[in-house]
Amino acid sequence: MPAMGPGCATKDPATQAAEQAKLESDDDAACRDKGAPASPAYESCRKDLAEARAQQGAIQEQKRRDFDRTLGAGTEGQSSY
Repeated sequence: MPAMGPGCATKDPATQAAEQAKLESDDDAACRDKGAPASPAYESCRKDLAEARAQQGAIQEQKRRDFDRTLGAGTEGQSSY
């Protein structure tokens, strides 16, 4: 099955794992400037990045729900069932 767009729930596990590994690597590289792994500054940086990513995911999910509602609202009352 081909992978869909970013964040799509239909991605295969191998694609999801590869994307997660890339994010981990990117976060590690970004936070090494703050301190050595396991240092308080490094751990704080990783936590901040994870929280920002979770917030962005929540925003994208809300946008998806709003879009779905908009599409659904446009078809109410159109069925002759």
